[in-house]
Amino acid sequence: MNKTNDIEDKLKYLKLDLNKLPECLLEQIDVNIKPARNYEEKKYRVYKYIPISKINILLTRANRLNTLQEKCEMAAPLYSYLIPEDEEGILRHTIFLNMIKNMNIDEIKEIESEQEKLREEIPYRVKYKENYLWQIYYSEYTKQYYMLAPIEDLDCSCLFYLIKEKIEHQKTGKDKEIFVPVSYLDYSKMYLTKSQVADIEKYIWQFTKEWPIVYEVYDKNENMSFQIVGATEVYEKIYSVYKIALNSCEESTRFYKLLKALFILETEFPNRYKFEVKISENGGLEFIYNSKIIDYDGLAKFIKEEFLKHKQESENLHEDIVNSTSRLEELKLIEKDKEEEYNIRQKQITLYLECKKSFFGKIRYYFKGKKDNGKVKKKRELTERIVEKQEPQEIMYNTKEYYTIEDLVDITKILDRIETQIKKTNMDIKALEEKIERLTKKIDNARKYIEEIEEHKKSIFEFWSFVNKDNLLRLE
Repeated sequence: MNKTNDIEDKLKYLKLDLNKLPECLLEQIDVNIKPARNYEEKKYRVYKYIPISKINILLTRANRLNTLQEKCEMAAPLYSYLIPEDEEGILRHTIFLNMIKNMNIDEIKEIESEQEKLREEIPYRVKYKENYLWQIYYSEYTKQYYMLAPIEDLDCSCLFYLIKEKIEHQKTGKDKEIFVPVSYLDYSKMYLTKSQVADIEKYIWQFTKEWPIVYEVYDKNENMSFQIVGATEVYEKIYSVYKIALNSCEESTRFYKLLKALFILETEFPNRYKFEVKISENGGLEFIYNSKIIDYDGLAKFIKEEFLKHKQESENLHEDIVNSTSRLEELKLIEKDKEEEYNIRQKQITLYLECKKSFFGKIRYYFKGKKDNGKVKKKRELTERIVEKQEPQEIMYNTKEYYTIEDLVDITKILDRIETQIKKTNMDIKALEEKIERLTKKIDNARKYIEEIEEHKKSIFEFWSFVNKDNLLRLE
């Protein structure tokens, strides 16, 4: 088969007569498409059923990787490639014939079969194989859909499928719908704002550690639903796919509020709240806390129960704060007295060590020590101090039927502060008890050392003999 016959056979398959072009391919098209700011073309967010008759076809010399602006600047209506009126038209017509020559009929049949299935059911994951080839855009200004088909693409099967179906529609009057992603089309904000959708993605990642994809999907009746598709670990690095369909504004808002509340609790108090995620019976997500499923309908009850529990815990711990604070203050007083007593003992021992270095110092210490001994005993008498204990205070919150997530956050922060205070106070108590124990041992050693000195002060001769010993007791 020669090339001419091959092209003719393919044109015949498309039912495209280049000598008598169908009117549906001769439409004048004014394209005016502007993408949303910061939109990423590779992320197809919106999927729709679009009637073939409503899709305008343009061919562009730009490829899929070029920007939308470049694609539009280098775009021309399909009919300009079908009618060789001038030199440029002849060149375009040659390009189109070359595209026909490279056309693969089997690929077009695969698309036809795929779209037949898509008319019956939307894919579980929403997107499907090679959906990016459609290159369909929507203009908010003209309210029309456009296919910007790159002429340099090796796979133009979507383009020729669309041409074939448009010709068929003109002949039979039967308009088919195709399920396709719409490039550069952002969320409609009918149910949730763009920032809320971004929050949902962030919240779900917090629980599943896998980033989900949120699609805005329209059925044949133009009914919209948010469909969230992702994966979560079900058992030791074994992942399962989930899909959440939100079919109304109320349903979307409820799901958003549930996620937000659980996200706040888990991120604000990671040591208290860790929500387990499981695949539900309908293939969505369930959030488990203490073996109980937390859903929106039970959220208010869950918040109230947690609030009252934390309030009671805070009130119970407040008495511990009073007791531990009182104990800490008592230990501080004991520590102060111990340090004063130890300083006195230390000064007396230092005086003794200095005085024993000289003859007159020994004599002076012998007579002075007797007078100072009473001062030591006086200083050792601990003054009785009473540490007044405060009565436990009730956590002040008005009792009400419903509590908000803000109420729960506030009471949990109070509970955290109380527990932190108790922990810090107990650490201070332990440190003081250890210090007092060390001081007590030092005082005891000093007391024994001084008592031994005093035992040898019965007479000047005995004291003189004791002071001059080579192996003197030392206080560590």
